[in-house]
Amino acid sequence: MQLSDILWGQASTNISKETDEQIVMATTRIRNIKTLDIIRANNMIPSFNKFHSLNKGTQFDRWDLIPRYLAIEEHFNENDYGWEMFRKLRLHQSCEFGDGHSQKLYDQTAREDFEILIDSIQKRGFSRKFPLIVNEETLHITKGWLRFSCCLYFNIDIIPCRYDVLDPESEYNLNWMQNDVGYNSKEMNQIVSCRDRIFEKIESKILNVEIDDEEE
Repeated sequence: MQLSDILWGQASTNISKETDEQIVMATTRIRNIKTLDIIRANNMIPSFNKFHSLNKGTQFDRWDLIPRYLAIEEHFNENDYGWEMFRKLRLHQSCEFGDGHSQKLYDQTAREDFEILIDSIQKRGFSRKFPLIVNEETLHITKGWLRFSCCLYFNIDIIPCRYDVLDPESEYNLNWMQNDVGYNSKEMNQIVSCRDRIFEKIESKILNVEIDDEEE
């Protein structure tokens, strides 16, 4: 092997290491992203809302956000059913994604942790130590729906985020909420009403902003 080949091999290794480091840095860097941009990317604005045209698509498939928001409302004594809605959702998801052996403990722990999170964000705002995880291309949330529901409740218009390459398909639509999670007709009406209520509440601070021409 010639010296030039050895030197090229060493250079290639160094380039590879630098590239890997750049990739790691790209995925760990925290960026401030507008809450509105995430809302638009996930098609969250109801059809009756005057800002509905800001949605980038037509289908909202993350109705599992709403029981989380309802739980926050009950935390502040604004309803008397939010935690039960949250319990149903988490119980179903523990069966769907977990081992199913400690569901009651899982529910209790999830509520306690969520209440700590709610109080923390209310007092200190959204911590950059725990950014929302979103797909870099689509801005679909891959981790942090509890934190995002707090952002909506507290009208936080800028969210620290970290990019992720994952972009899992999500079909948490109303059929899934009713048939898989098991919400009854009354609960489904409460869920839909809550989605409408959220966007009336955040209209002035989060929705009523100018959109860059290139994004329209």
